[in-house]
Amino acid sequence: MAKQMGQIMTPYSKAAPAPASSRFLGVDWARFWQWLGGTYKGKFSTLASCLLLLAVILTLVSAQAISRSSDDLMTIAQGSVPSVDAAQSMSQYIEDIDAKAADYLVTAELTQYASCVLPEQPRTTYSLTVHDCDDQTISSEMLLFNQQLYLAAHNVTYPGERTAIERIMAGSQEYMAAIERMRTEYIQAKDKGDASEPHLQNAWKAYLDASQVLHTKIGWQLPQDSDGHIIFPEANPPVCTLTSQGDSVPAEQWAAGSIEDNITCLNNINKTSLDNAYVDTQNFLSGTFALLVLLCGLLTLLLLCGSIYMAVTTHRVFNLGLVPAFLVGLVLSANLLSLFGTMMGQHGSFGQAVKDDYDSVYYAAQLKRYGTMANGDESRWLISLKFNDQEQARHWQNDWELNIRQVNTLISHAQQNRTWPEEDQPLADMSQYWKSYTDIDTRIRTTAKDQNDDQRIADAEMLSTGQSNDTFNTFSNAVDRLSQANRSHYGGTVASTQSALSLYVLLCSILFPLVGFASVWGIGRRFRDF
Repeated sequence: MAKQMGQIMTPYSKAAPAPASSRFLGVDWARFWQWLGGTYKGKFSTLASCLLLLAVILTLVSAQAISRSSDDLMTIAQGSVPSVDAAQSMSQYIEDIDAKAADYLVTAELTQYASCVLPEQPRTTYSLTVHDCDDQTISSEMLLFNQQLYLAAHNVTYPGERTAIERIMAGSQEYMAAIERMRTEYIQAKDKGDASEPHLQNAWKAYLDASQVLHTKIGWQLPQDSDGHIIFPEANPPVCTLTSQGDSVPAEQWAAGSIEDNITCLNNINKTSLDNAYVDTQNFLSGTFALLVLLCGLLTLLLLCGSIYMAVTTHRVFNLGLVPAFLVGLVLSANLLSLFGTMMGQHGSFGQAVKDDYDSVYYAAQLKRYGTMANGDESRWLISLKFNDQEQARHWQNDWELNIRQVNTLISHAQQNRTWPEEDQPLADMSQYWKSYTDIDTRIRTTAKDQNDDQRIADAEMLSTGQSNDTFNTFSNAVDRLSQANRSHYGGTVASTQSALSLYVLLCSILFPLVGFASVWGIGRRFRDF
C-alpha cells in the first residue's frame, strides 16, 4: 500500500525533450513551425513578413527595370542617333560640295545674277552669279562639314567609329586641299570658258584628284606592321555593309576606301548599334513585364487576402495599415504595369520612337543623301563633257541611274512608313518635285548632246544650275519637312518616356517600401488582441 501510495505521490515529471533531430542552434524548429502556423500571432507574423519581403523585392526589381529602361533609351537617343545624324549630314554636305565644285569650273559663261541662299544663312538671299554662288556655297559647306565631323568625333561610342572618323578626317583634308588647288588654278586661267586653257586643265585634274578621294580611295593610308597588317586606331573594328545589296566587307577594306565608304560605315555602325539596342530593349521589356505581373499580382492578392483575413479574425472591417497599403499597392502596380506595357512591343513608346519616328527621319536623310548624289552626278556628267572625258561621262551617267533607282526605292519606303497626318503633304510634294526634277534632267541631257548647238554645254549648265537646281531644292525642302514632322514626334516620345521613367523610379522607391511597412504596422497593432 505504501509502495503504491509512493508511486501515486511521485511528482509530475517534465515532458520529454523533443528529438535531437528537431533542434538546431538551440531552437526547437518543430515547435516553432507549429506555433507559426497554429497561433494567430504566428499567422499574422508570417503574413507581415511575406508582405514586407515582397514589397522590398518589388522595390528592387522595379527600380532596376526602370533604370535599365532609362539607360537603354539614353543609349539610343544620345549614343547612336547623334552619330547617325552627323554621318548623314556629312555625306550631304560633301556630296553637295562636289557638285558645286563641278559647276564652279564650267559656269564662267553664265554671267546673269540670280538669287543665292547660303547653307549657314538660310534666311538671307544674295544676288550673285552662279559661279560666285557656288564659290560661296563650297566655303560654307566645308565649314558645316567640319562641324558635323567635330560632333561625331566627340560622340564615339561603338567599335569602328574611331577608325571611320580618323579616316574621314584624313580624307577630308586631302579632298579640301585638292578643291583649293582647283580654285587657285581656275583663278589663274585667262580664258575661263576655254576647256583647253592650261590652268583650267590643271583645275580639272585637281577636281579629279578630289573626286578620287571622295569616291574611290583616300590617298593617305593607315600604317602597317612588319607582317603587312594594318595598324588600326582601335582594336578589332567591325565589318561594314557598303552597298545597298548588303555586301559586308572587313575593316581592312572599308578603312582603305574613300570618304564615302568611311562615312557609310560610320553611319552603319551606329544604325546597327541602334537597331541592336532596340531589339535588346524589347526583349528586356518583355521579360521584365512578365516578372512584374507576377510580383505585382502576388503583392496585390496577398494584401487583399490579408485584409479580408484580418477583418474576419479581428472583427474590424477597416485596418489602418492593410487597407491603405492595398489601395496604394493596387494603383501603383496597375500604373507600373501600364508604363511597361506602353513601352514594349512594335507600337509601344520604344517602337514608336525608333521604328516609326526615327526610322522615318533616318530614311528621309538617306533619301536626301542619294538625291544629292544624283544631283551631283548630273553636274559631274556635264563637267566631263566640258573637258571631253568620255570615260568619266559614262561613269557618272551610270552612277546617276543607280542613285535614281535608290531614290525611287526610298520614296516608296517613306510612303509605306507613313505614320502621322503631318507627313501627307511632304510625301505628296516630294513625289511631285522628284518627278519634275527627273523630267528636267532628261531635257538637260538632250540639250548637252545637241551637236547643232555650239553652246550646248553652257545651255545645259544654265538649265542644270537654274530650273533643275531650283526644283531639286523644292524636293529637298519637302524631304526636310518630312523629316521634321517625324523628328518632332520622336523628340516628344523620348522626352515623355524619359519623364515617366524618372517619375516612376521615384514613386516605386518610396511607395513600395511604404506599402510593406504600412502592412507590418497595421498587422502589428492587432497583436495585443491575442
